[in-house]
Amino acid sequence: MIFHYHLFDMRDGWASLSRRPLRSLLSSLGIGIGVTALIAMLSIGEGAKKSALDKIASLGTDALRIENNSQAAFTGRNSLANISKGLVVADAEYLAEWLGTRGNVGAYVRRENVTISREGRSVVATVLGVSAGWFEAEKVQLQSGRSVNQGDITLRENVCVAGSKITTILGTAPGSSIMLQRFPSNLVGVLAPKGRLLTEGTGLSALDFDNTVILPIFSLQAIFPGKDEARLDGLVITLNDSDEASILSIGAQVEEILLVRHKGVEDYSLVIPLNLLKEARDSQRLFSLIMGTIAGLSLLVGGIGVMNVMLANIAEQTREIGLRMAVGASRSRIANLYLWNSFLLTMTGGIWGMAAGVILALFIQKYAGWDVAFSSFSLIVAPLSALITGIVFGVHPAVRAASLQPASALRDS
Repeated sequence: MIFHYHLFDMRDGWASLSRRPLRSLLSSLGIGIGVTALIAMLSIGEGAKKSALDKIASLGTDALRIENNSQAAFTGRNSLANISKGLVVADAEYLAEWLGTRGNVGAYVRRENVTISREGRSVVATVLGVSAGWFEAEKVQLQSGRSVNQGDITLRENVCVAGSKITTILGTAPGSSIMLQRFPSNLVGVLAPKGRLLTEGTGLSALDFDNTVILPIFSLQAIFPGKDEARLDGLVITLNDSDEASILSIGAQVEEILLVRHKGVEDYSLVIPLNLLKEARDSQRLFSLIMGTIAGLSLLVGGIGVMNVMLANIAEQTREIGLRMAVGASRSRIANLYLWNSFLLTMTGGIWGMAAGVILALFIQKYAGWDVAFSSFSLIVAPLSALITGIVFGVHPAVRAASLQPASALRDS
């Protein structure tokens, strides 16, 4: 019986709203705009969070990345150049010995825009000269063949490992020979597809593993002379302990060690991806709070609009309310009727607001270039917030309608 009462009140409420289509539409518009803003803002925030997490994942949450910052030390500052030579092989060896079994240290030098060719096919790629520990520190996997080992480095073997994109373009496989500029090199391995290091905003150099050729570190320096053989372009340190406190502690110690070894000259850049993750989390919380507040204000305005419409409807329906009470309708039924009015207004606004929010987020992604991601949280919370707003702002009009006296309502109308 109670269910039938609610069903009847819902149908009656919908009929009442349908008699005033423009007013109802404008009222639901405020709620719909609020839902649209909330979904769009939460989706943008979720996209920013996903991008940050993808970036940290590509860099490694258990890694420390150090790059030579020679510009600060050597460009126009000869006095500093005499004090420190930047990152060198001895730094990598010292850190590897100091770290011991707690992790792996990989050193590398790099050359950009090197032409790699074979039998009339060519591609421009990055060439890295790496230490034996680089493969383990960088956590790269092989698709076929083998990696560069310590024997290759010691003997300065003329071997290389290539990224999957390069071998596909050149149509080559382990056991064949490729040309680095005009120098031949024996291909001994192919990297499994890994993609790029997402370094935007970190100060680190970008690296596309799939478009990279890897040589023994001293072999590269022999092929492309002109640089001090002891000098490095960067270090990668991967730790075995994934505990945040441990990673941050070791990161601070590594920075102190390098500062001492370089005699106080900061001619290197140390990036701890875990710190970037923490900063991203803090920024994300602030961003979500600001965006949620803006969207919440839109819902608040929409709720006020619902209340105004409901009060106007009650003023116009005073005689109808009086008649309902006169023929036996209880005050709870009157309140329930107008709560259904409010609920239906916000529900319709929430439905089209959800669709508009998704469309707006996709529009922003396409034309503004921002990453967006839809989560079940945003798609549930936004319409639920709209319904709660409608009910909260519908309580006062419903109570007011239920408090009317039948005789006064009939007389005043």
